Amino acid sequence: MSWLLPTFPSDTELEEKSHSDRDLSVAIILHLIFSAASCTAVMSTSVVSSLLLYKHNKGVSTSVLCRDVAWLLEELLFRNRDVGFGGTLQEIIHYSLSLLAPDLIIASLPSGKDTVIVPRPSVASILHLSLQAQKVTHTFILEAVGACAVSAMLCEVALSSVSSRLRTDSVKGEEVRGDMEFDVVLSQSELTEKALQLCHLLPPGIMPPCQSTQCFALDAVDSLVHCGILIMEEVPRDVHICDFWKKEGTLTWTTTDDPYHSDSDCEEQDLRSYKISQPRQCPEMLFFFCRMLAGHLRALCWTTMALDQIDSPLAEAEFLSQIHSHLRDTANQKKQHYESCSEEAAHTAVRTLIDLGVLLQMYQTGGIFLGVSPLFQLSENRQKLQRFISQYLYN
Repeated sequence: MSWLLPTFPSDTELEEKSHSDRDLSVAIILHLIFSAASCTAVMSTSVVSSLLLYKHNKGVSTSVLCRDVAWLLEELLFRNRDVGFGGTLQEIIHYSLSLLAPDLIIASLPSGKDTVIVPRPSVASILHLSLQAQKVTHTFILEAVGACAVSAMLCEVALSSVSSRLRTDSVKGEEVRGDMEFDVVLSQSELTEKALQLCHLLPPGIMPPCQSTQCFALDAVDSLVHCGILIMEEVPRDVHICDFWKKEGTLTWTTTDDPYHSDSDCEEQDLRSYKISQPRQCPEMLFFFCRMLAGHLRALCWTTMALDQIDSPLAEAEFLSQIHSHLRDTANQKKQHYESCSEEAAHTAVRTLIDLGVLLQMYQTGGIFLGVSPLFQLSENRQKLQRFISQYLYN
């Protein structure tokens, strides 16, 4: 609740009296914010910016950009999202590039038949493109959460040496060409749990305020099935599937819509599983959705690392200033990921850590002070938190 209506020291009786009014006000504000973001039309600059940041951050030719803009536009319209532009595809892209020109490097190929567009590697340019791309991220938040959950599971599969097979014609850095095959079966319960845990790392306003996190996590996994990234597969009883969190004797909650389903069927429910589909575009689409949340998750990781260097408690303004400086210095040192070093990214990361109980708000004479909670004053616990966050971070 402190995201929108900060709490200040007051009389206890008066605070209790206004508690219900405060909760109602916050609920209405969250609904208004989410509804306003959902109803706002997506502009062409948002479409182009999201593709340049999340899919082609190393550069892209105009012909490939035209193809991807057409694909993304179709996906937006399929999700009933309004767009605030019209015209031919060439006109849309030319107009968008002219508006985004200060943030781009546009060069002609030696052949002269095509041009290459690259995001300008500067803080101001990346932050502006990231701001433009937020409307697209809001539209695909379900797919982004589901994709990060799949990515986290695939990392667990690789680290645990579970039998897997990866076949590709060429892999170079973040670029993937040719057919890619993940011969891994992912359990529905594990994917849902991964998505559910990720929901607690997201700032408020990004998820529907009237929907429970459990339902949102289920919808996130289902969204990957609808867009063709995952395919459901019934696994025979004698085949082991990747389900790291299940323990013997644990009764798991079920997610089926079958009216005749009961708790006695939960063993059958665990046999539901998914495999990553094989179309050529599937890996690129999965990584595209993963990168949408990378900026916030990376800022959260960097902020957790910065707690080692901050002598707390500090006044809230000073604490935020030091976190912002750390994010900016880290991005400049790495010469990339500038979308994670904005003042807004620092503020959001700090608020998320407060909600998680990592940071505590203390009310003193000089105002609000922030300090690390006793549990996370141990470096071991901070490292565990950082590993937990980074599992969702696609690199």
